[in-house]
Amino acid sequence: MTSLNNLLVYSNSCSFGESGQGHAIYPEIVAKNFKAQLINQGKGGSCNRRIIRTTLRDLTELKKKHENILMLIGLTFISRTELWQPWNPAVDNDGHFSSITVNHKKVDWGINGLIDTITPNIERLADSKIQEYYKQWLNHYHPESELANLLTDLMMFTGWANNNNINYCIFSNVDILPGDDKVGYNSPFISSLRADIEADPCVIDPWTFSFGSYALDHGLKPKDYHLYKQHGHPGEEAHILFANFLLNYLQNKKQ
Repeated sequence: MTSLNNLLVYSNSCSFGESGQGHAIYPEIVAKNFKAQLINQGKGGSCNRRIIRTTLRDLTELKKKHENILMLIGLTFISRTELWQPWNPAVDNDGHFSSITVNHKKVDWGINGLIDTITPNIERLADSKIQEYYKQWLNHYHPESELANLLTDLMMFTGWANNNNINYCIFSNVDILPGDDKVGYNSPFISSLRADIEADPCVIDPWTFSFGSYALDHGLKPKDYHLYKQHGHPGEEAHILFANFLLNYLQNKKQ
């Protein structure tokens, strides 16, 4: 970990790291431990492209004012996507990009993972204006293509961060990424991408670790288990546990 003088902690994620949860959350705990300023741009329903894009946009400006920055980037379900929706108000300095969301109360959250099993006809639970688009996106969805896109984004993102001397820690908040039984990682178009991300000491292996699974492994059931089963949001005890894990990781890793 670099110097803590005048440190800015920047966090971006889906709802797992979003502010306003009514209790302490991992970005707040990490920032407090480092006596650092915190900017938290976590947003419920986010897809990975939104998390990476908005982080790049924000840090392009923030690095002009802050020399010492630590980014905490929590990845989300690879089965999420977004769409430019000009009929919705532009928010968060992100134009009309909006994640495609559905009526979560009608989703079967009991499935093992939102990777290759998607609730039948789930597009009917989305905004009527985008149902046909979402239906076709789902028809062509495959975890292999989504992983290739995500790994490509991460390689460019981490390269940009290193080039700008910005510290980062990237991890999966929700499910671990699909393994060899779902994705042909030995294929030339993806093998080198995975190898590069796995070799990065600032990325906590997303194929073996996630915040959600770490909490479950320690017997901490999601606070909203009755709604989302094992995919639910970790409670305060889990956030404290994970924050301490991150602090140990950050303090022990070499940059």
